[in-house]
Amino acid sequence: MVDAAEINLRGGKFKRLMERELSDLRKEYGLKRIEMEVLYLLDSGAGNDTVAQIADFLNANRGHISQTAESLCEKGCLVSIQDQKDRRYVHFILTDRGRAVCVPIREQWRALMQELFAGLTEEELETYRRISTKIRQNMERIL
Repeated sequence: MVDAAEINLRGGKFKRLMERELSDLRKEYGLKRIEMEVLYLLDSGAGNDTVAQIADFLNANRGHISQTAESLCEKGCLVSIQDQKDRRYVHFILTDRGRAVCVPIREQWRALMQELFAGLTEEELETYRRISTKIRQNMERIL
């Protein structure tokens, strides 16, 4: 039997929900969903700023992320900076325009998370975060 946890891990419904919730912002800024995800990730300050890191975090194809980053550079949301220690790596940095676009994305994301986690106590949220972290670590170990 397939349970709710497995369904949530597959992410199809979540992606559809995110697509629907962010559609107005996508239209307003002329961005694709993946572009919004990349901007949101870079804005989070998680330190994932190379194509490989972004692709790994978003579970996406590196070529697709490379094209997305280039598109965001053309739209003035990102700049690319070559790594000074290892010239094979390029880091993508938000521009002022990119940071401005992230403000409504962040607000919409926060509202969506509040709706998704409505009715859960702080203790339940912490348990969910802890379990999710362990599951992610197990997936990374298996891969």
